[in-house]
Amino acid sequence: MRSLRRWVEQGDFMLEANDAAAVRMLAGHSPWVIGLHVNVYSAPALAEYLALGATRWVPPVELSLPAVGQINAQGQAVPTEVFAFGRMPLALSARCFTARHHHLQKDACAFRCVEDPDGLTLRTREGQSFLALNGIQTQSGSVHCLLGQKRALTDAGVTRLRLSPTSQDFGSVVRLFDAVMNHDAPAEAALLDLQALRLPGPLSNGFAQPKRAGMEWVSS
Repeated sequence: MRSLRRWVEQGDFMLEANDAAAVRMLAGHSPWVIGLHVNVYSAPALAEYLALGATRWVPPVELSLPAVGQINAQGQAVPTEVFAFGRMPLALSARCFTARHHHLQKDACAFRCVEDPDGLTLRTREGQSFLALNGIQTQSGSVHCLLGQKRALTDAGVTRLRLSPTSQDFGSVVRLFDAVMNHDAPAEAALLDLQALRLPGPLSNGFAQPKRAGMEWVSS
């Protein structure tokens, strides 16, 4: 809590709150971002956080783009930033799964996570990539990708995209997103180039579509 207080009191950069403690301390103190781990699933809930001083919203990854647009009135209430690429952050734990996997204590782990830069993949009995364990974080086994969703992002009022780094070829990922989103390059060709990169898992975009499973890949 002392560290959190020091971060809140600094004025060099804006903070993102991803739990209630951070929200409580940031409220009324300085502009801040509603993180994707804060449960905002309705316009009234969003309005409550805006009243506490939030100036940007990162919706939970499981919200579809049409739902994001409805909650935030097509971006009119507050700027919206959407998680658009990478293994989706699904849950956090006090325990470090990577340390436990290597039979190590969390406080004496020797940073063994450097051996698994994209996390530890969990597969189903059928061999399907299901989840990834990355330290204290449980992530999706698939790589969430909204490169082909420019129209839907625009319709939802999204003004910022969050790209979560991968250990290989991430510079190429950034260049492809920049070409499509900022310079109107054809998304179909960019997706083919993206799929040829060394990604840690298959692509998915199901959560962005209404009533689809998050692990699905839906062609634009």
